[in-house]
Amino acid sequence: MAVSTLLLLPFVIQAAQLPTPDLTAVEPRVRETIERQIASTGREPDSAAAWGRLGMVLQAHQFDEEAGTAYLEASRLAPTEFRWVYLRGVLADAHDPAAAVSLYRRAVEIDPGYAPARVRLAAALEKVGLATEADTHYAEAARLEPDNAVAHLGLGRLALARGEIDQAVRHLERAYSLSPETQAIVATLSRARHRAGDRDTARRLAQAARSLPPMIHHRDPRRAEVDVLAVDSESFLRRSKTYRETGQLQPSLAELLRLIDLEPGNAQAHFAAAGVYDRMNRPQEAATAARRALELDPDLAGGRAVLAGALFKVGSFEQAAAEAERVLADDPADVHMLLVTTMLAMRANDVGRALEGLDRAAAAGASEPHLRDLMVQLQLELADALGGAGLYDDASRRIEQVIETLERAGTTEAELRPFRQRLEDYRGKVRG
Repeated sequence: MAVSTLLLLPFVIQAAQLPTPDLTAVEPRVRETIERQIASTGREPDSAAAWGRLGMVLQAHQFDEEAGTAYLEASRLAPTEFRWVYLRGVLADAHDPAAAVSLYRRAVEIDPGYAPARVRLAAALEKVGLATEADTHYAEAARLEPDNAVAHLGLGRLALARGEIDQAVRHLERAYSLSPETQAIVATLSRARHRAGDRDTARRLAQAARSLPPMIHHRDPRRAEVDVLAVDSESFLRRSKTYRETGQLQPSLAELLRLIDLEPGNAQAHFAAAGVYDRMNRPQEAATAARRALELDPDLAGGRAVLAGALFKVGSFEQAAAEAERVLADDPADVHMLLVTTMLAMRANDVGRALEGLDRAAAAGASEPHLRDLMVQLQLELADALGGAGLYDDASRRIEQVIETLERAGTTEAELRPFRQRLEDYRGKVRG
């Protein structure tokens, strides 16, 4: 929904009318939540907190125009309250950067120490062409919060635009160290490295960026207070995914368990929980959740892959093999299942089959970090076994694939050096 121009109007004297969003197409749980908050605000028409809470509930469920009306009334009643000005800025940001700049500036005046507001203000200033002021706010955000990856990305991006390559690389390397799986950071660092003349590193980073999701996770507790109020099914799944992608597995699982409690028959929630359990190294629970997801939806994409991986970890090897083969019959390039079949082959001492599985997995490429790490681990284990048997050519090929995999992930040359040395050692044994 479009955000109302009320966001930008001066405060009015009379109280606003309660919003009346169209709730005919929303889930019953969402309708009840919004109607309850509207009624609560109606009982406290002079309470800025009630109007602000109403705005947050409406924004959480994407009723942005009505949320803007509520925030404006909250701001009228409490003009020095940071949250309502700031959240009005967030609403304006997507469609009117100039309005967002004005609101963010006011928010920063109220609370100059909140780093995420500085980052959002700087990004909005960039959009309207005020790069110098943007740089100032990115720098202040980085001073307030030194591990704010988005602030360092902004500083690096602006330095690169000014042609200050060394400064750009310094900030972008810092951003990369804080958030190596963020596409914008990896891609911008690639451009900076290219302009610095380090074309090999630039190429590796560019390759890695292509496999990363195109999103930036702002660490913004005030904005997150809105998101947690959403009670529709997709919001639970979306919050869980965001937590998982930032390595916060326990909060990710908590969101899914809340959704399962509300909707026991939601196959996607059980499936997502299986994936989180698997990442937490709780394979028995992963297998149980995956089975439940498949009971609810036998054709659920990815369900059998997660089940196969969990079955392998709990020692149900025959069942794991059967599930893996079913997945590979439909998708021969499924990296997760190719790695499972590789592990099954290694357990059975079937080196030929293990090598075939790894070659296929390496050719397909693993974009998810945990699968990439598993593939590297298996390659190294096989290299050790092959080298121990005197098969130095084959061991070299394993190390070459490790290097290729890590290069695609943007691994630095310093981190690759031990693997290159290991490769040279094997090649030396081949030669003589």
